[in-house]
Amino acid sequence: MSSVRRIEAGPPKKILWRGLLLYFLALPLVPATVVALAHGEIKAALANSLALALTFIGATFIRKGIGLQAQAAKRAWKRRASPTPYRMIGSVMVAVGMFFVAWLGITSNGGHGLISSVLFAAATLLGCYLYYDFDASARQSDVPLVGITTEELIDLLDEAEDRIEAIERAGKSIKNVEFRDRLRRIAAEARKITAAIEEDPTDARRARKFLKVYLDGAQQVTEGYARMHTTDNNEQLEDNFRRVLTTIETVIAEQQQKLKENNASELDVQIEVLQMQLEKEGVV
Repeated sequence: MSSVRRIEAGPPKKILWRGLLLYFLALPLVPATVVALAHGEIKAALANSLALALTFIGATFIRKGIGLQAQAAKRAWKRRASPTPYRMIGSVMVAVGMFFVAWLGITSNGGHGLISSVLFAAATLLGCYLYYDFDASARQSDVPLVGITTEELIDLLDEAEDRIEAIERAGKSIKNVEFRDRLRRIAAEARKITAAIEEDPTDARRARKFLKVYLDGAQQVTEGYARMHTTDNNEQLEDNFRRVLTTIETVIAEQQQKLKENNASELDVQIEVLQMQLEKEGVV
């Protein structure tokens, strides 16, 4: 039994528009800066432009934090969204920008006192916290698995998913219907393995070589064939690729069986055989 604490994944949240409001709220500072310059209010123009820059950069940081949080929520295991508290940093930058606007004003004649300006900044910071939060998941500590941490587990699964998606993309560019169908099945079976590992992360350490080395080899051979097939359409190349696909399918089936049997020794041998075959068949 893994010591990792599982969380229920809620419905996906739309993050496209979250944080964009800050950009629009800062836009009035553009004409305000121009007007201040036209009236010779250099101090006010500098304050407005500084506030504009801080707000834009802060909004970018906040949106980055929101995006990382959404990515972290995709997996069933709790992880830190990022070691960098982007939303907190962004919120502080926006609050500082609002402090300069309030203190020096849109023009120097319309500024507030120092205490009032600090209160404006504090209110802005509180509003950002209430609406965007401050990267709460970043405060969660890593929970170790058997020989692998939660962060490493999710990075491993994310890398595996990237390789599977690359195999699918390359497969779509191959005209041979047989190969396309086999590659779709390979991708589906590979995802079953990653799903099984996510369900029981105690298998992650033993399956690491499969997820990294083997899927990387499968990706390379598929992309290599997809490139060469467009310029060199011959039966020998197809026969070579067909044999490699058979090996890939066999190793995936064996990996699934070995995970059930808690035996990874023979799988390592099969991975080495695959690497040798990739070089021998000349399709990468």
